[in-house]
Amino acid sequence: MPYNFTATTDYFIAQRKVTTLISFAQQQGLRNNESNRNLFLKLGVVLLVTRFQVYIENVLEEFNYEIKTSNQANNLLPVHLRLTAIKFLAEGKSIQKELENTASYNTVKLQQVQSLANNLNNFCVDANIIQSDFAMDTQFPLGKQGLGEVKALFKQIDGKDIFSNVQFDINKLNEILHRRHNIIHEDANMQLTEVKLREYRDFLSKVVRHIDRYLGRHLI
Repeated sequence: MPYNFTATTDYFIAQRKVTTLISFAQQQGLRNNESNRNLFLKLGVVLLVTRFQVYIENVLEEFNYEIKTSNQANNLLPVHLRLTAIKFLAEGKSIQKELENTASYNTVKLQQVQSLANNLNNFCVDANIIQSDFAMDTQFPLGKQGLGEVKALFKQIDGKDIFSNVQFDINKLNEILHRRHNIIHEDANMQLTEVKLREYRDFLSKVVRHIDRYLGRHLI
């Protein structure tokens, strides 16, 4: 099945390793080796969630690249995304910061400030081509990778919750993320089974396909 982003294809290739770990767990279960069975199941959850979190960042980076190299006009972007880019640029190259040291005020400083102002204004002009420094957040906040953070990253595009009308319960994502957290920090199993791991795998597949379609609709 063709996807809109290479990151999506890469995710499903990586996800095959989870299927392999499920198979290994089943084999160990048939041999009554519960210790190895649990090990493979835990590894499956950790790998699955890690690959999903990496996918979120990779697909947003790819989306960002496609937008800034599209050679299209600003007015084809959602207004929310244009303002997101302006905010991102203004925070990274703050005019206020440039003007903090009054002792540095001179004609060179004036030119620097003018350059920053012109750059910000470029995003406001409908007919201008999208600038090469177009950018948005593509990384999770440090230490925070939950459902709220996932939603916030995608809200940069049109200000909406991209999961509001999906046909699955997106809150299940928190269950999966918590499961990984408990495995890593407490080595907890919590009745993990091959059936449950398949359920997690199939659920995240739905989420990834939805994200791919959503971002694909916003390519220009």
